Amino acid sequence: MKRVNLFLPITPYTLSIAESLIENDVNELSRSKNILINPHGLKYKKECWDEVIEDYSSREVQNNFLKKYFNFLKQIFVFIKVYKRLAKYKDSVLDFYYVDLAHVLSNSIFFSFKNIEKRFVLEDGMLNYYKLTIEGKMLGKRSVNGFFKILGLPTKFFFGDITGIEMDDVNKQFVFFPKFAFMPTKSEQIPYARFEYELSNKVLILGQEPISKFVTEDKYLNSLDLIIQDMIINFGDVELYYKPHHHGKKKLSREFLKKNYKVNFIENNLPIHIFIKEISPSVIVSYGSTASLNLKLLLPENVKSYVYLFRDSKLPTNTYLETLFAKLGILITEIK
Repeated sequence: MKRVNLFLPITPYTLSIAESLIENDVNELSRSKNILINPHGLKYKKECWDEVIEDYSSREVQNNFLKKYFNFLKQIFVFIKVYKRLAKYKDSVLDFYYVDLAHVLSNSIFFSFKNIEKRFVLEDGMLNYYKLTIEGKMLGKRSVNGFFKILGLPTKFFFGDITGIEMDDVNKQFVFFPKFAFMPTKSEQIPYARFEYELSNKVLILGQEPISKFVTEDKYLNSLDLIIQDMIINFGDVELYYKPHHHGKKKLSREFLKKNYKVNFIENNLPIHIFIKEISPSVIVSYGSTASLNLKLLLPENVKSYVYLFRDSKLPTNTYLETLFAKLGILITEIK
């Protein structure tokens, strides 16, 4: 009888990691029954999955209160539907691959499916490289957990890191940089192969539009102007590519870049490492995204990497992450 594995990736990035584990036969996954739980309607590789339990609820960040409230209600409604469809596996012996326990559906499965034999965390970027707790999050309130239980979606408050990696019940986490991760002794390398290509004068900028909520839209656009000017000064006649953040206001950066620069604006919502070889950049620039770390691992060694970091009282400084950038040879520029 095949082993049953439940996977609950919640972003295109974490889905790509799940599919990489299957394709590389980690934990003998290719010989197991792999079930994708897909409440956010992510695009997936059909050949990786024996069964897909899916629906659609957006995780896009909304600034409008009414849209935010409606989106939240739709998410919970979708989670309840998916949870009911998973009932046939509730008493099965299985392994569970998930991202974090602040995610309502992940939390519910983690704590209420009593025959889960092994639990594995999928890297979600920066989250896996320092300790973050559920305090201040929605499921950090016992009243909220009681409400979800009444709805038939039992969730639980817990202590420790938000991924659960400190718990004895969690076996390991799959990350790109095991020795730098929080709990390195329980961290395993995500399979990868370094890309090889001829460098050309292409600069790829990874946008971070959500920052504009903290530093204002004008400051964000001014920083984008600064980055582009720096790249022109440092590298001359460059071909510019810009990928907006998947949760950000694309219109904000799109209109600014269209008006002021000749830029290839990337509309593809897939994780950048999936299609970056098509661009083959010689320079990577980000606002401190952990994508910079992963790309440092994946791209040719002579690709230059920069991060531009806002110094603003509304944005906390992550000294651990900055140390990691420095150790990997990623150059830091401060924006004040």
